[in-house]
This record gives sequence, C-alpha cells and structure tokens, in this order.
Amino acid sequence: MMLESSSENNDRMIVRDHQGREYRLQVDPDEDQYFTAKLLYRNSAIGMLQCVLYPPDKLVIGDILIRDDVIHTPEHLGAALWEFVVKPKPIDYRRMGLGTHLLQFAIKKARQGTIKRISDSLNQKDINNNSTLSASK
Repeated sequence: MMLESSSENNDRMIVRDHQGREYRLQVDPDEDQYFTAKLLYRNSAIGMLQCVLYPPDKLVIGDILIRDDVIHTPEHLGAALWEFVVKPKPIDYRRMGLGTHLLQFAIKKARQGTIKRISDSLNQKDINNNSTLSASK
C-alpha cells in the first residue's frame, strides 16, 4: 500500500500512515554532503532518515529509524495532571509504513539531483526487527 503525501516543496511535506494519521516531514537544509529528514507527530520526532552524499554521485543511507518508545508531551495542564496520575504507555510507530515513506523520500531526493547510485548497510538488529530484509553478501 502506498502512503499518501502532499507537499509544496521538499521542506514541508505531510505524510499519512496506514491508519490515516498525518505526520509532518521536516528536512534539514541541504548541505553539500549530507541531509537529515525527521517525521513529526504532535511535535514529537517519531522517525528519522540520515543520508550522506559521498562521492557526490552516490547517496548512502546511514540510518532509517522509526521510534517505538514515544510518550507525547501533554498540550495543556489538565492533560499533564491526568497523565501524571494515569502514566501513559509509550507508543510504537513501527509497522505503519513510515519507514517505507522515508525510503521513498530518499529515492525521490536522489532522482532530483545527480545521484547515480543509492546504497545502505544493514546490521543484525535491522534484520531481526524486519524479517523481510536480508543482508546481501
């Protein structure tokens, strides 16, 4: 299933997960050799993409992270008092299609420039968390 997204430019994009919740994609200003994109929900960073452009025609994905331990800050005092008593549980944002969207964003960004190759690296934790990934030999 493809995720919905809309944007006026790359610096401000709205993304919807599989359940229809909206997230804001914030891209740090382009540097010559790297960029970072963050997914924000209720002003909390719940996902991040880090990429390095080296050599200039290669995009290396350093990390794609979707958090599984987010506790949102209450918006007003009443909610803060309620959460003090109730103790909210952390929210897991994995397996909602958000990592896929970050990967699609990296590919789109590469196609806009002079990138000829995209690469990444997997560690055992990545493979354990997602059985559809496999390390190439």
